[in-house]
This record gives sequence, structure tokens and C-alpha cells, in this order.
Amino acid sequence: MSIETTIFILRLLAGLSLVGFLLTLFSVIWRNLNQLERSAASPSAQHGYLIREGPEQTDNAERWALRPIVTLGRAGGNAIVVNDDFASAEHARIILERGKWWLEDRQSRNGTRLNDDQIKHRTILADGDVIGIGNYRYRIHIHP
Repeated sequence: MSIETTIFILRLLAGLSLVGFLLTLFSVIWRNLNQLERSAASPSAQHGYLIREGPEQTDNAERWALRPIVTLGRAGGNAIVVNDDFASAEHARIILERGKWWLEDRQSRNGTRLNDDQIKHRTILADGDVIGIGNYRYRIHIHP
């Protein structure tokens, strides 16, 4: 066997090894991402919930699970769509960060209220707080 053939075979084996390594790496990353997605979607991953309160509330109040990031606004892409003319497209956001829940206004035109006070800065939430957006109120229930 000539030296050129030997080098070719070694290059081919190195290339196949690299492709095998990359496929294995991709497979592990894909599996971990799917596990994270499933665990985030499971009921045990819920940290609490929001309930809409207001004048048109019925016995079957709307309820949304708290996730690490919850967006509220008029646009359809939000986790909680607020059908109110006083709500901005991306009005407010609730974030879990370092074990604390935060409420932040997303530079909305009419502002976001927490327990009837307009918030100016990112604010820590507590169990039972009421978030006001337009004519809607959302009570937060945080699981410890």
C-alpha cells in the first residue's frame, strides 16, 4: 500500500470520527433540550398562577400558570393576552429571577399598576399582589 493511500485512509477515518462526534454531541444536546421543555411544561414545574379579577368575572375565572417569564399585553404572542384598549401590545412582564418574582412595565403608554400604585421601576411581587393593566386586574398566587 502506497503512502498516498495510507494518508487518504487516515484522513477518511479522521473525517468520519469528527462527523460521528458531532452527531453524538447534537444528539445529547437535542435530548437535554427536550427534557428541559418537558419539565417546564409539567404541572410540577408551575410556580403559582395568576387569576383575572374584575367586573365581568364569572365563577370560572381565567387562570394562568406562572412560568419563569410571563408576558402580558394586547398582542397575540403574549402568554396572557389583555383585550383592553388601554393595554399596549407588549405591556408588562413577570420574571422569576434568583428566587424572586419581579414585575416590570415594558414602557407601556398607560403604565402598569401594582396594588393600585403605578410602578416606575422593576418591582418585587408578593403572594396576593394585584397587577393592574388597563381595566383588568390579575391576582398573583405564588407557590413557595
